[in-house]
Amino acid sequence: MTLLRPLTVLCSLLAATTLAKPLYKPRTQSIQWGPCDLPSLNTRPIECGSILVPLDYTNPFSNETLKLALIKSPAVVPLSPKKSILFNFGGPGYEAMQTLNGIADTLHNMTGGRHDLIAFDPRGTANTLRFTCFANQTERTLANAKYPLLAASSEGDLTRIVANSHAVSNLCAEAHAPNDLTTRPSIPTLIGTSFVARDLMQVVDALGEDGLLRFWGISYGSLLGATAAAMFPARISRLVLDGVVNAHNYYHHAGVDITQLLSTDSAFRAILASCLSAGPSRCALASLNSTSAADLEKTLLDLAESFSRQPLVTSNPTGIITKSLLLELYFIIVKYPSGVIPTAFSLFYDLLQDRTDHPERVNNLYNALQGSVSTGDNDALLGILCADKGYDKVATSADDIREDFTAMRETTALFGDIAGAVVTMCAGWKFRAKERFQGFATDVTATTKKIKTKEAAVLFVGNTYDPVTPVVSAKNMSGWFEGSVVLERNGFGHASIAQRSDCTTGIFREYFVNGTLPRQGTVCEVDESLF
Repeated sequence: MTLLRPLTVLCSLLAATTLAKPLYKPRTQSIQWGPCDLPSLNTRPIECGSILVPLDYTNPFSNETLKLALIKSPAVVPLSPKKSILFNFGGPGYEAMQTLNGIADTLHNMTGGRHDLIAFDPRGTANTLRFTCFANQTERTLANAKYPLLAASSEGDLTRIVANSHAVSNLCAEAHAPNDLTTRPSIPTLIGTSFVARDLMQVVDALGEDGLLRFWGISYGSLLGATAAAMFPARISRLVLDGVVNAHNYYHHAGVDITQLLSTDSAFRAILASCLSAGPSRCALASLNSTSAADLEKTLLDLAESFSRQPLVTSNPTGIITKSLLLELYFIIVKYPSGVIPTAFSLFYDLLQDRTDHPERVNNLYNALQGSVSTGDNDALLGILCADKGYDKVATSADDIREDFTAMRETTALFGDIAGAVVTMCAGWKFRAKERFQGFATDVTATTKKIKTKEAAVLFVGNTYDPVTPVVSAKNMSGWFEGSVVLERNGFGHASIAQRSDCTTGIFREYFVNGTLPRQGTVCEVDESLF
């Protein structure tokens, strides 16, 4: 996820240099690894452990701590071990322990099998200082229905949605109102990215290896990795930033990267072109009388528009097929295409043919996909984004965010409603992270000093048709880091795990094992088709 807004040249790397000074007294501890409470989902066993980190890094007088639960998938080749690799899988707000447990085999294969793979659930997520604004999922669903943040298709909608954002922010503020009986800081002030970067370094210290960070960050994890590198450049060994967030945009705008959808339309159209090339036997929509991707795009947009005029109530389970739902569904399958698109396109074909059972099946697909990409029954995405955002004041009216709103909507003709809504999420937020990172403050073209990591330079990775982190963001972020290289993958979906690529796997192994970077300008093909 991502966001944006310009500041002055003076803050660029000076803030990052200041932040590199520890705000905490390093803790002498080690990790005691043992059995986990959850079964391994891979071919190899997993181990679990924990460490204590400072609750508030800005308060040197506090002894309050936070327990970080850790999970480890031990190296596949233990006789020639390398140092551990840490992971963050995105969001912000995604848990990490279950994800590592689920895909450790894939990650071992891509990194060479000689490293222990380690993850922890970041602040605000899962059971780590869990951030939530509602007592249960029912309350959250009711609030979403009462104060919707989607369908921002006009200036009038913007005014209404900013008001809705303020209402949601007020509910969160009430849920985290100060308690007179305790002096403990409020949770939403403790879950910002700077604190998580410091948590990463605490884990590195506790591992007792060489004191250097090896890290693979996906999506928001790329922002976390870039932040850690800017704060602690002398402590970075290997850094893969994958599905790259534009940190300048994220930290200095409305709490979202307003350029993150630059590739969304081209990705959608390329998928439609692939459908036509695959033919009716592999892609149902190719059976229509569409002679081009543009024709097929119009057919699907007209289908969505038809439900704007007349939404359809479904049963089993009850739901409503609307224009907004279909556009969200189009967007999700572009982001996570592997294994989903043939089924989805078959359902869209049936919906176009007025199959009587089809609305229920479309609704079921939407619910299943939404559930698979949800951060669960917490509000960490909102809490972390808004705690980090660059606006120093609460947006009191639509005018305060209109510039970012307009800029983001203009990046996509197809998904402008979704794009505009993202900008409004933090409009009325009442909380600020106790430490807000101020680096990456200028446009990269104005950068006069680059960040130099200690060992291997940073490897940035981007897909040609990534709908939420365009490869141009990887190229922009690379400009901040001395000697860094951008690897482009000529494929679809979000980040490198969206489609298998032997070329990418070979490069990752060489980088993590030997620190070897590919040549600048390298483009990897993928080895997994959409249809």
